[in-house]
Amino acid sequence: MCDDHAATGHLAGDQEADRGPGVSRRNFIHGTAALAAAGALVGEIPRRLPLRSAARPAASDGTSAYSMAMHIHSSFSEQDGSMDAQLFQATANSVDVLWWTDHDQRMDGRNYRDTVHFTSLTKEKGAPGEGGAWIWHEVESGPLSSQSGGGIVSSPASPNDPVSGGSMYLNARSTSGGTAKFGYYANSKPAGWNYRDNLTGQSLNIDVLLTQGWHNGYLELLITTSYHEASAGRPAGNYSLSYRFVPDGSSSRQSDGLLGVITIPVQSHSSNQWFTATITPSEDIAALWPDLDYRDFALWELNLSAASTGDHVAGYFDYLRFNRSISGEGFVKQQAEMMTELMTRYPRVVQQQGLEISWLLPHLSWFGGSVVPPDYGSTAPRDYTKFLAQTGVPDIHQAGGLVSYNHPFGYSSGPAMPPNSQNQMLAQVATALLPSGSTPAVLGCDLLEVGYNLRQGVNLAHHVALWDIMSRNAIFLTGNGTSDDHFGQNWIVGQEGNNWITSAWAASTGQSDLVAALAAGRAWCGSLSGYRGSMDLMVDNSCPMGSVSVSSASSRQLVASATNIPNNGSVQVLQGEVDFAGTSGLTSNAQVIGTFHASSFSGGSVSLPVNTSRASFVRTQVLDSSGNVVGLSNPVWLLRSQPPGGIPGPRSV
Repeated sequence: MCDDHAATGHLAGDQEADRGPGVSRRNFIHGTAALAAAGALVGEIPRRLPLRSAARPAASDGTSAYSMAMHIHSSFSEQDGSMDAQLFQATANSVDVLWWTDHDQRMDGRNYRDTVHFTSLTKEKGAPGEGGAWIWHEVESGPLSSQSGGGIVSSPASPNDPVSGGSMYLNARSTSGGTAKFGYYANSKPAGWNYRDNLTGQSLNIDVLLTQGWHNGYLELLITTSYHEASAGRPAGNYSLSYRFVPDGSSSRQSDGLLGVITIPVQSHSSNQWFTATITPSEDIAALWPDLDYRDFALWELNLSAASTGDHVAGYFDYLRFNRSISGEGFVKQQAEMMTELMTRYPRVVQQQGLEISWLLPHLSWFGGSVVPPDYGSTAPRDYTKFLAQTGVPDIHQAGGLVSYNHPFGYSSGPAMPPNSQNQMLAQVATALLPSGSTPAVLGCDLLEVGYNLRQGVNLAHHVALWDIMSRNAIFLTGNGTSDDHFGQNWIVGQEGNNWITSAWAASTGQSDLVAALAAGRAWCGSLSGYRGSMDLMVDNSCPMGSVSVSSASSRQLVASATNIPNNGSVQVLQGEVDFAGTSGLTSNAQVIGTFHASSFSGGSVSLPVNTSRASFVRTQVLDSSGNVVGLSNPVWLLRSQPPGGIPGPRSV
């Protein structure tokens, strides 16, 4: 039996969903059989069904299966993705819902560089609060002569620059008349990539001095911007803006496929006359490629070069300034407006706006409710975690949202660490996420990202083990699968194979319905390339996946459903004791209690008794023919008494 009293907590900002009457085991099995019939062949992207199609997989409680990409970045973050490219990927991969989770600190321009004085290639920092030094990397292309080169010189320097004593000198000579370049790429990664942001409302000023005596070539400020899908006869790829400073001629602006060329004549009447150029990339993008939304472009890479088409081209750059007129809530509002316009281009994907709270680690994602960038105020870096626990997460809950604890081991890429190192990392992170003093478990978050094949050198098994550690301590988290994709070029492959999505049993793709499903744990996750089926659990006819049930029964009946299992794959049922081990149990205690070949699910589900003489949680996972985990259900918790923190309202049965 299920105890439905003494539940505490609720989904802030939204009424608790009407769960309706209990679902009978017969109806549950009938529903899972229908799911099996609706499954597509493994290895194929499933045919997209209309959101309200009767053929869409449905649970016996009337909810339907909706797939979601839950951690996706666009032109408002630090890489070259665009909203356009990400929506194309969602459409191509038959993903129903895309949650935008761009970085709040990039929308804010927090600690962003405003000025470059060109006093060093490696050591020059910005003003206090603008991060570390950039590193200017040498870049060459074309038939350059050995006379080409450049670097930082103390003189000449722009008289406009309040910091005297530096400029960047560049010179290039082509040996054949073909374009040859020598220059530098501004690598701001050591400073947190603190010029990479959306270009809307942004202008750049730079002072330029050309040497005399050349005509065949140009000095160049090159902005490489976002990746977009094929449009108006142009191929898919990254768009670029080449601002070319020439000694004479007239100004012009023209496009050549994905390259925009803006020619700026520098009228010089003496050998030491500096010219201040103001460029507005968004205006140029709007004029050059009117079929695309000019707001969906980022300043991704910045190069300064001398380019020769025959002459010995030389000159200087100094005093680069970034002028940003939009930030924070302005960008959040702009993105919402862009979502509406992009609906006409990608009508088959439902867009939901979220946000990644990511000034420092840990990063948290905000799903649902009224999304606004947090106000960090005077918070010092050492107090960031305290701010999240005491202000950030409670404010999101008050606004009607849920919070995900993202990439819990870190966000870097790289090879897998040795197993012992991964075990040590697991123990460290689990200790940090368990409740401590006044800090709630996992900072009070509702979801935990678990579906990563490899992140920060930590594999999928250890991500899942971290989740199990929380589950054994009655910390009720909805596990979700994500990709954290910043590029929008190949979701199936993903970076380091991180290509997971999350699906939910929800009444609709409306935000409140999706949030309600996530809050209740009515979700599962899987690899785009490995598993596109559906998963569910039901205990004693009325305790579904994600729920927390209290009963004194020593044995209970579990029905596990799974569809579209890979050929020669299997489903495992795992059970772990809820023993409140805390820091005394920093490993997963989930044990396999049943393994079922794909053929066992011809009717959509299997049924088995579960020993509940001790409190436990139960979950399932799908394995492919090689034994790799490609799908994960959320748990159902089968307790024998009320947990110390109570049962959250959405999980109560």
